[in-house]
Amino acid sequence: MIRLTWYIIRLHIGPFIFGTSAVVFIFLLQFVFKSLNDLVGKGLSYWIILQFIAYNMAWMLVLAVPMGVLVATLMAYGKLSGNNELTIIKSSGGSAFRAMLPSIIGGLALFGALFYFNDKILPETNQRAYVLQNDIKQLKPTFAIDPGRFSTLQGYSILARQVDRVNNDLYNVTIYGQDGDILNVINAKRARLRFNGDFSKLVMTFYQGEIHQVNRRNQGEFRKLAFDEHQVSINTEGFAFNRSDPTRLGRTDRTMDIKAMRAIADTALAISHRADLNIDTMFIKHTARARQTFSDTGRPPVSGRDAAGLALSDLSTFRSQVESESVTKVEQGKIADQYLVEIYKKYSIPAACLVFVFVGAPLGILVRRGNFGVSAAIALGFFVVYWSCLVSGEKLADRAVLPPSVAMWMADVVIGALGAYLTVLVSRETVTFNFEFNWLKRIFGGKRGNPEPRAL
Repeated sequence: MIRLTWYIIRLHIGPFIFGTSAVVFIFLLQFVFKSLNDLVGKGLSYWIILQFIAYNMAWMLVLAVPMGVLVATLMAYGKLSGNNELTIIKSSGGSAFRAMLPSIIGGLALFGALFYFNDKILPETNQRAYVLQNDIKQLKPTFAIDPGRFSTLQGYSILARQVDRVNNDLYNVTIYGQDGDILNVINAKRARLRFNGDFSKLVMTFYQGEIHQVNRRNQGEFRKLAFDEHQVSINTEGFAFNRSDPTRLGRTDRTMDIKAMRAIADTALAISHRADLNIDTMFIKHTARARQTFSDTGRPPVSGRDAAGLALSDLSTFRSQVESESVTKVEQGKIADQYLVEIYKKYSIPAACLVFVFVGAPLGILVRRGNFGVSAAIALGFFVVYWSCLVSGEKLADRAVLPPSVAMWMADVVIGALGAYLTVLVSRETVTFNFEFNWLKRIFGGKRGNPEPRAL
């Protein structure tokens, strides 16, 4: 049995590495194309670019490992079943479930390893990727300019009403600069910022505007110039690439471990619960004051009109207090849900390694095919369903439609139930699947036999 266990495990190793690598490669291509604009043409060293890509490959690996498990189990048990090796196992006193035990043990081991990676290593790589991305963005000339606010660049004060950070364009621009005693004020409809070839100067090109020049010593000396295009060059000492210390920047839910997120979630839930109790206390106190306002006991008698005025004033105060506490309750509840979603996600994604074992192994036995094409097609379909449930659950949790625990475990429960059902079918040997794809053969011109003669 030990040799059989190792034989089954060896059948998984190659497909698992290949499937995981293929998914990481797809994610990597998508990421590189998306980040190409932020990396190319800024004078970054290859080492910085490789570090940035390596840090972001951590989250790709977390998503790719469950997919690799699904591909590996489909191919391994498809080969066992297709070569009638599973029949030999059964004839020697084993069972389909016994043949699945090595995969189940492997799934449990991967669950533990991926959970540790997800909780301890992934937050650190995400933090370093986030810090490095901000450092790289500093090389974009429009990064230091906020729309609607004055920004200072090497002695120039710039006011841009709109900022296009993708194309490095500014719209409705006013720039103030001083050249000796001459104060220059440039107004332009659009300005484009770019670096020169060696990144030593920042070139600002203004389009369709005016230049107002005033001598500060002689206020009567004034000139006004109109232009279609005008350039100003400034030194780029402040735009050099500098690495920031990752420990000095704040962390988000994607850059924290479970312990840190749990502390924040518990604090937010406590504040939300306290706000709920405050609302109940305010209702009780307001009811008592309202009764006292319309009662003559223990206070000078007041007219009905005065009593109504006092009641309305007290009601207005009560309403503002309740609204304030309600806002606190809702906001703190959202904060708690945000962190709880990330906490449960750190469990649910590694758990998919075990869930996909119970899906891939029985499907491989039923399909009786160990080739990569069929396995990849089936794995892709299940992964799309799993990923859709995970993303939809996260959005529903953010909108407070579902509790975070339900939202994040929904995908594992749905696919896990299907896997349990398939495992029962395989154990009872009550069903087989036919994946011959005869309809594709007919469409793409398979050989046709001679037509049967029709009766006259």
